[in-house]
Amino acid sequence: MKRYGAVLALGLAVLLGVAAVFLTNKWLSSQTSVGEAMVIKEQTPVAEIVVAAIASPAGSRLNETNLTLAAWPAANVPRGAFTDMTALADRIAVSKLVAGEPLLAAELAAPGSGAGLVAMIEPGMRAMSIKVDEVTGVGGFILPSTFVDIIGVEKSKGDKRKAETILKRIKVLAIAQETFTEEGKAKIVRTVTLEIKPKQAETLALQTHKGSIHLVLRNPLEEIPEKPQVVAKKKSVRTLQARVYKPKPVPFDVEVIRAGEREKVRFANATSEKTN
Repeated sequence: MKRYGAVLALGLAVLLGVAAVFLTNKWLSSQTSVGEAMVIKEQTPVAEIVVAAIASPAGSRLNETNLTLAAWPAANVPRGAFTDMTALADRIAVSKLVAGEPLLAAELAAPGSGAGLVAMIEPGMRAMSIKVDEVTGVGGFILPSTFVDIIGVEKSKGDKRKAETILKRIKVLAIAQETFTEEGKAKIVRTVTLEIKPKQAETLALQTHKGSIHLVLRNPLEEIPEKPQVVAKKKSVRTLQARVYKPKPVPFDVEVIRAGEREKVRFANATSEKTN
């Protein structure tokens, strides 16, 4: 009888364990469903903005083939982003476009500014090409969007030569006919196109006839130190003292009568007690 009681107790324990496992799984499933519903309910609002559909080099004309709309968190839409692709038709990109990246107003040329290299020239600047070789072009490491200094070399007296930096921190717009290349990859070319001011273009053109030129690659983060401002010395101002005009003393005569006799006495001036 005791043997049957032990078996019955064991069976009852197994049934209770199975029931506990079943109820626990059911409770966990209900909690997971509630959590998923809360996550779906608390989704971040999104907005559609224009992004680059494919990678495009600088100077590319924008159209439906290289642009697309993408969902973006509404709270994190970049400043200058676009929501309408039709407003970007035939605009020109002035920097390289990366696929999937938002298109910003700062990366586009002004409407009607032309296509290709023309759109990349800043207002008031000029594009000028010069001949280079492997030596003067720094072994092909001068690439678009880098900065260079230009050194002019010319003959002086006798066989001596004089070198002087004629232009500093000049931006490279293109090499050969390319406005973009793979970053860091050297490329030997015969021409380099620079973005310079009109006066700088005259200086560079004159140097190409007077002698040779060499390009010096520089770090784009290095700025040209500003020239110290010359403070003009203040001229000493002489203080003029006021002068009181004093008229010349005028002598005058006084007639003195003493005991019936008249006598003239002359004084040097009105305040003087001396007589002449």
